[in-house]
Amino acid sequence: MHIRSLKLIYFSPTQTTRKVLEGIAQGTKTGAVECIDLTLPDVRGGVFGALNDELAIIGTPVYAGRVPLAAVERFKRIRANRTPAVFVVTYGNRAFEDALLELRNLAEEARFVPVAAAAFIGEHSFSVDEIPLAAGRPDARDMDRAREFGKTVVRKLGSITRLNELSPLQVPGNYPHREPKKPSDVPLEATRRCASFAVCAPRFAPLGP
Repeated sequence: MHIRSLKLIYFSPTQTTRKVLEGIAQGTKTGAVECIDLTLPDVRGGVFGALNDELAIIGTPVYAGRVPLAAVERFKRIRANRTPAVFVVTYGNRAFEDALLELRNLAEEARFVPVAAAAFIGEHSFSVDEIPLAAGRPDARDMDRAREFGKTVVRKLGSITRLNELSPLQVPGNYPHREPKKPSDVPLEATRRCASFAVCAPRFAPLGP
């Protein structure tokens, strides 16, 4: 199965998730890449055409172990037509808990077909000089791994002729998802970095292929 084009679909308040998705896209060596940025509030009223034959790479940061509520609301407005999809979460070097499973389930409801999934470490939005949390991540090594993951996805799709040849994609997490914990006080610097987005965004761990 040949990839002709990519759709990068992301919720990325600090641009960390977007950076990782772009690295994965580079690894696929697919020239035609279109982005659907769901980050800013003004996309809430937008209209998105149905996705069909392209490969979608869908990403979000992890917030308290879950997909951020704003991201859930916006992802639900994307519709597919059995479009192959890769799922990616970025998390602040603690745990991604139920987020990757939640993202996969959301995508399946929208009629995407799961191909592969991965979790990457990204600098936590609460990180400050006094308390660095995954500072500088994703770094050069992380981005190399993102590109390598993109190559692996291409190899997996190249080994099949139809999507129904894929085995169900298993990812870690609990369902029903646990209730997210109430976040603790936000450091001042994190507030400065994220205020314009009105939402906090919290090593490559390939979970498929």
